Amino acid sequence: MSSLRTDWKGVFPPIVTPFTETEEIDEAAFRKVIDLLIEEGVHGIVVAGSTGEWYSLADTEVSRLLEVAKEQIADRVPLLAGTSSMSTRHAVALTERAAKLGCAGAMVLPPPYVLPTPDEVVAHFEAVADVGLPIMVYNNPKRTQVNLDAALMERIAAFESVVAMKDSVKDLYQASETIKRVGDRVAYFTGMEPYGNAILERGGVGFVSMMANICGSDVVAYYEHASAGRWTEGHRHQHVIEGLYEIDLAFGRGIYPTVKACMNILGRHGGHLRRPYLDIEDRETLGKLAKALADLGLAAEASAAAD
Repeated sequence: MSSLRTDWKGVFPPIVTPFTETEEIDEAAFRKVIDLLIEEGVHGIVVAGSTGEWYSLADTEVSRLLEVAKEQIADRVPLLAGTSSMSTRHAVALTERAAKLGCAGAMVLPPPYVLPTPDEVVAHFEAVADVGLPIMVYNNPKRTQVNLDAALMERIAAFESVVAMKDSVKDLYQASETIKRVGDRVAYFTGMEPYGNAILERGGVGFVSMMANICGSDVVAYYEHASAGRWTEGHRHQHVIEGLYEIDLAFGRGIYPTVKACMNILGRHGGHLRRPYLDIEDRETLGKLAKALADLGLAAEASAAAD
């Protein structure tokens, strides 16, 4: 019998942080991104995640983003704060601040770069969980070089404040084993939307979807069809999402610059990047991106946004 510790489910986009040309936070654009995604039906919002360029934000900037998001969301959907850090002490402080600002929870990576041992990873999450704010553990082995496999996640799930997991692992066997071991307590979200059908069929509850920044309506429709077992009806939306990943690979400019470029082409207020990332600015590449988006049926959004 399921005894999930949270009712979070559905599509939770880790939203971009739009910057101005001088790399300042564009609060007006940030508010528009939030409203657009909620209008498209998302079920939660994650601020200062990897897609939000958390690694380039000062603590004061993250606090301001969370304040603006809390005000703009106005309790329409849960707000999760990215509180990842290389330092456990810092991750705890960030999570405490998120709790004080009224966030519904925090999304937390294992410490990137420092290559902690399994025991150190568990101790890190124990310290963060002790804050008492509901925690979504985030597994992204490619970015952190730490893999929260089923056995390690089972140890982390012993902490009551750990209520959910975003898993960006590309190994479906590992994902299945993780759901089998902790999915009765921890709400399992995939960070790999193309695996959505397989994950929901195995007991997952949703997607922490980067691509929702570009095609929120398609991701929500894909989730709704998949969660209802309407596999065939969801294929068109899955095709759009998978096509966006193919665009990223084809242009070779990195996922976050490509996401913002696609958003801007479609009038979705992606804004500029903050260095070390560089904006995609050359007309030839932007033209090819626009055509690739149109081939996926997304050009109509650009026309509507321009009206």
